[in-house]
Amino acid sequence: MAVNLQDKVQRHPDLVFAHMGDEVVMMSDDQSDYLGLNGVASKIWTMLENPLTVQELCERLQTEFDVGREQCEQDVVIFLDDMKQRGLIRVLD
Repeated sequence: MAVNLQDKVQRHPDLVFAHMGDEVVMMSDDQSDYLGLNGVASKIWTMLENPLTVQELCERLQTEFDVGREQCEQDVVIFLDDMKQRGLIRVLD
């Protein structure tokens, strides 16, 4: 099921990751995938230390980046869906 704006999400607490400058690097849940995040993706990862709804996440991103609401929501949902499929974030009840 796709992530929606009302979902509360958080990065997976058991993942090993490291900040390297403006980037975040990590291994996937099953250790078979290396992933590097830069720019906005790195910022999203940092923001997801604590649970946020997707809507709250988008609102925070809009205060830091020059992006419209609709575009931000579309891009964030696509990104979070990918992160969820990789086991890097979890959707909370």
